[in-house]
Amino acid sequence: MINSLNPMLNLGIARCDKLQIHHLRMVNLLAGLCAGGTLLFSALFWFAFGSASAALFNGLFALIFAITFVLTREGMLWLAKYWIFMAFFIQQFTLPLFVLSDNFETELLLLVVPTAVVLVFDPNDRMPRYILSLIAIVLLFLAKTIPAQDPILALTDANARAAYLCVVLVLVLASVALTDFYLVDLHSIDKSSRKLIHEDLLTETTNSQTIYKQADELYYQALRKDVSLSAVVIDIDDFRQINEMHGRTTGDHVLVHIAKLLNENLPQDTPIGRLHADVFVILLKETAQTDAMQVAEQLKIAVCRSVILLEHTAVKRTASLGISSRHESCSSGSQLIDDAYLAAKNAKKCGKNKILSLTSRNKSSLNYKDYDKTS
Repeated sequence: MINSLNPMLNLGIARCDKLQIHHLRMVNLLAGLCAGGTLLFSALFWFAFGSASAALFNGLFALIFAITFVLTREGMLWLAKYWIFMAFFIQQFTLPLFVLSDNFETELLLLVVPTAVVLVFDPNDRMPRYILSLIAIVLLFLAKTIPAQDPILALTDANARAAYLCVVLVLVLASVALTDFYLVDLHSIDKSSRKLIHEDLLTETTNSQTIYKQADELYYQALRKDVSLSAVVIDIDDFRQINEMHGRTTGDHVLVHIAKLLNENLPQDTPIGRLHADVFVILLKETAQTDAMQVAEQLKIAVCRSVILLEHTAVKRTASLGISSRHESCSSGSQLIDDAYLAAKNAKKCGKNKILSLTSRNKSSLNYKDYDKTS
């Protein structure tokens, strides 16, 4: 249901700080609930009690609540928060003049306001929460002490109580709906936050911290099962020139393109991560070095043949690749990635667009094997 209301809830989101998105959505939702409830009450006045004047007068508050959407759309979230509460206070304080008179119990102010204030305002905005709650208490006090005037509609005691019950039930429903949407939104934010912890924002691949953790987990799994595990690092050649010649936006497009290319050319469950800048890593489970070389060769050819079409230019790049497989001197998955990264750096030093594999590693020497077939 919340997805179907996204156009309304996200009104003004482009002008909103990312930290305020949740509160913006709650303000828009509260405005929608208040406007909808106002129209419902106006329909009750008109069709049930036969007073067009009371219905139209109360209906004006729906337009007042709708101004909240204008404020959020223009990026004035701070003003929209106060606007909607002031309109709500005025409406509830004047509602007895329409129909309910002495039978109108304004405890509903204390029923709705604290919940709505907590959901709409940021936890750091302590003063507005206290002030608005205090205003609700003052209005309740005034409603109990100021003599009630004759209402616009003359209702029997039974009808007045029925109308009051309708008002309370609608506001309770609105409070429950607001809280429900709040929890759904919090769940969505929590899910997005967890995703951000593990993913690279630009390329939507795994970030460096998580790919290293995955590598260690896969390494110990491979160790227990005594199976192969390989890491392939892809380092884009001359990537700095792209940023210098075409700008960082073009460079970002290239990185996104490479990430999509890797996903298209690898099995769906293959761990793919971005170590930093223009360096990607893939982990090949139960894959020996010779098989990893074949995968790396396919990836190198795919990168070399791909052309990235942009608005005013076309970019074509090559990549240097490094391979490392589990061996006796390797003690962790993290070291496996580091070895492959070192091999990729040496491949770039050897002329770029090459594939080097680390065949063994010890304290005194590093041995590489050149798998390049095209140079």
